[in-house]
Order: sequence, then C-alpha cells, then structure tokens
Amino acid sequence: MEKVLIVDDNEQNCDLMKDILANWGYEVYQAFQGREAINLTLEHQPDVILLDVMLPGMNGFEVCHELKNNPRTQDIPIIMLTVLNDVEDRLRGFKVGAEIFLSKPINYNELKYRIASLIKQKKVLEKMEHQCQVVETLLEIMKTRDQHLYLHVARVREYCRKVAKLLALPDQQQEQLLIGASLHDIGKIVTGSSPEHTWLGERMVQPLQMGHWLKDLVRGHHEKLNGQGFPAGLKEKEIPWQLQILAGVNRFVELWEEQGSKEVALILFGDEVKGGCWAASVEKALGQVLEDEKFIERLTLSK
Repeated sequence: MEKVLIVDDNEQNCDLMKDILANWGYEVYQAFQGREAINLTLEHQPDVILLDVMLPGMNGFEVCHELKNNPRTQDIPIIMLTVLNDVEDRLRGFKVGAEIFLSKPINYNELKYRIASLIKQKKVLEKMEHQCQVVETLLEIMKTRDQHLYLHVARVREYCRKVAKLLALPDQQQEQLLIGASLHDIGKIVTGSSPEHTWLGERMVQPLQMGHWLKDLVRGHHEKLNGQGFPAGLKEKEIPWQLQILAGVNRFVELWEEQGSKEVALILFGDEVKGGCWAASVEKALGQVLEDEKFIERLTLSK
C-alpha cells in the first residue's frame, strides 16, 4: 500500500483529507508542524507528501528545502498546498524543490490524479535506477576483463544515444536502447568474439528483471535487414526499430575501429546500407552526428 504524509496545522482539515485518502486506498500519516513532518518522513518514507505552506515554526518552504537537500528524502515528491496565489510564492515553492503547487480549497479530483501520477513516476524512476546499477556493475566486470571490449561498448552506447536522439526515439525506448548497447557484447566476457557470444549473452541477461526485453537486443545485434546476419537470419520486418539502430551503430563502430577513421567508416557503412544490410535512416543520422562533431571541434579551435 502506497503511503502519503499530510502536513497541515489545521487538524480538522488534516482529518478530512486523511479520510478521503484512506478511502482512495492509501496508508496515511499526519503531521501538524514542520519538524514533526521531517521526522515522520525519515521514519516512514512516504511515497508522496502533501505539504501546507502556512505552518507554525518551520513553514512549508523550509520543510520542503530541508527534505529536498537530504539524500534520504530528496526523491520523495512533494505537493504544496496553499491559499496563496502570488506568483512569487509559487516560484519559491518550485525553487525549493516542490513538484506541484495546488491552491486551496482543494479540488479532490485533481488531487487524486496528481498523487497517482507522482507515485507512478516515482516507481518508474526507482526501477530505472535499479536497472542502471545492474548495468554499471556488469560494465565494471567487463572493464576489468577486457579494456578493448569495454571501449567498444562505450562507443556503441554513445553513438546509439546520439542517433536515437536525432531519430526522435521515445524516451523509454531510448533508455532501453542504451541499456542494450551497454550489454550487447556481454557474452564476449566468456566466449570472446565467437558468434556464440550472442546467444550466450542472451542467457546471461535473461534472469534480470529487464531480461524480457533486453535479451532480444543482446541476441540480435548482428542481424541484418537483408537476412544475412546472425544468429537467426532475421529480415527487416522481423527486426524491431531499436534493434535496427543498435545493429547499425555497432557495425559502424566496428568499421571505425578497423579503419581508424570515423569518416572512412561512414563511407564503408554507406556501401553496406546500399547492399541492404542496415537502415538508411541510421546512416543519415550517423552522418549528421559526425557533422555536428566537426562543427563543435571547429568552434573549440577558433576560441
């Protein structure tokens, strides 16, 4: 059951809100002063805090500032509640870290939506944080085993990030792509550059919480649009868009490492695109990435 902390010095308002939130299915805690709110937050780690601005002693702004500057409580979303309509007060609330500002009297339909939305967002962020920790641990293992492999993976991840941004891949798909890029060659830790690294990598990531989607990126990063890749010989319509980006960028980085030049690698990659191996849109995005890099380099040198 998700937990909500209500902070309001008016006990009648607090009790009314507690009854409403309990009816919505939340476990509810109450605090009537700022310091009490901070102590209860540290003790119970609520999922959302409803924080009145006008409190005795520490006001709501001060409470919010302290909670947002404590590593133990900084990620807990805060909805500030106030009768104040002044723009400066609202700006002050956002400056101290509040996620949402609602005016009293409260519209409970809006409040219900806001709480549910913040809790959903918090869960997504917590899941992503856990996934990132797992990825970083596996990358550290890779780094200690094979520096060249680690460098290759870092390049693939970086260029996947740039290409995905140019191709306007949705945020969640970008996150998944970057995790896939980070772990696409994880099987090489065990088997080296053998083609077996694809299915071995799949087996390594499958037990992870994110394994249900990650395994396809790890297994399929050598598939080609013309069906001449491995391990399954998939063709264009069978290869998801994220995987087309990963496979194309991985091949570009391989050519770059073989030739020692990104520009030459892009030309050779373009020849393979004409042969039906990779997506033309990935080639175009890579070309734009290299142009952007040259532009930034010229700006840097001119300073």
